[in-house]
Amino acid sequence: MSFQSNLCQDHWSPFATSVTTAIVAGILTLVTAPGNSLICWAVVKNPTGNLKTSFNYLVLNLAIADLIIGAVTDPLFVGYHVIEALRNEVSLKILWVLHVSYFLTSTASVLSIVALAVNRYQAVKTDRIQRCKLSSIAATSVLLWVFSVGFTLLYFAVGFYKMAFIFTNASLVIVTAVLIFIYFRVYYSLKWHRKTSAQIRSSRQQEIQTKRNEKVTNSLLLIIISFVLCVLPSCVMVYVINVCRNCNCVLVHWFRDLQCLLLLVNAALNQFLYAWRMRSFQRAFKTITAVQWFAKKAARAKIGPVRTIALQTAYAASRKRRRSSSVFLVHVRSASAISTEDQFLSGITATPAVFGHCQTNTVQLHDNCMN
Repeated sequence: MSFQSNLCQDHWSPFATSVTTAIVAGILTLVTAPGNSLICWAVVKNPTGNLKTSFNYLVLNLAIADLIIGAVTDPLFVGYHVIEALRNEVSLKILWVLHVSYFLTSTASVLSIVALAVNRYQAVKTDRIQRCKLSSIAATSVLLWVFSVGFTLLYFAVGFYKMAFIFTNASLVIVTAVLIFIYFRVYYSLKWHRKTSAQIRSSRQQEIQTKRNEKVTNSLLLIIISFVLCVLPSCVMVYVINVCRNCNCVLVHWFRDLQCLLLLVNAALNQFLYAWRMRSFQRAFKTITAVQWFAKKAARAKIGPVRTIALQTAYAASRKRRRSSSVFLVHVRSASAISTEDQFLSGITATPAVFGHCQTNTVQLHDNCMN
């Protein structure tokens, strides 16, 4: 496989490409940085008292890597592409800082996901919550960052495009294979624990722990799916950039930016696939004053329409009851009137018979007197 030597570096990127990349990177900054800041605060502050686990410390490591992406790499992408859209030259030092921060944080983020998967497998295998093993977690985190720094130094030897080629291939082939392997091991371990729990009467705490492991395993599956969906297209684009000899510069510049944005999007999604889905982190976030204020506002906004609908329903029901009661009164009045009329008519029909009877008695009395 031969790589291109001229990758349109002497051609300006299209204005639409630079503007689109700057806008998307700006949105990712607003999403990635605040969310991962809350995750770091929750683990360090530990307001609920149940976040000091080895898994959550690895989540903290992932959040730190993604926070650097949101606070450093994404803003650098915005600045670089705004300068590029204005057709101004970008200094080589800024370009180096941009590329180094991109590869360093992306590598640390990917390796943190692998460490989380390994931790999940160990937790399911032992079927218990692993509490603070600060020494082992600290050693793992340091090794991840040391390897990320060493791997990033390769950029100065091979350049951006070949480095992107190496990174995406390693991420797609090695990391994805490791994640899928660990996921199936965790899945079958949970399946075995479920069968064992069905045969042997397990305690309430073991059942809760099994359900928790199942939920975290589902989160791991979402992480794998998101990672593959972001890395696979990025890898294809890097192949096209480095191998295609007849591609025009417009396509090369679009693929250059899109393959970077896909990995940045993956870093923005990690927080929603792991920490924000866990109840322990949700309870910790609810202790923040600003979050409580927003939650109350949302609850009021949600209750308002419901209360209006309830009042409208109650008003309609009361009108229906009043209408039905008025109809009932009309029927009662009509029935009473009809019964009174019947009594009156029966009295009229009975009067001639009475008068006739009285007349007959009077005649008989007169005859008796005459006799």
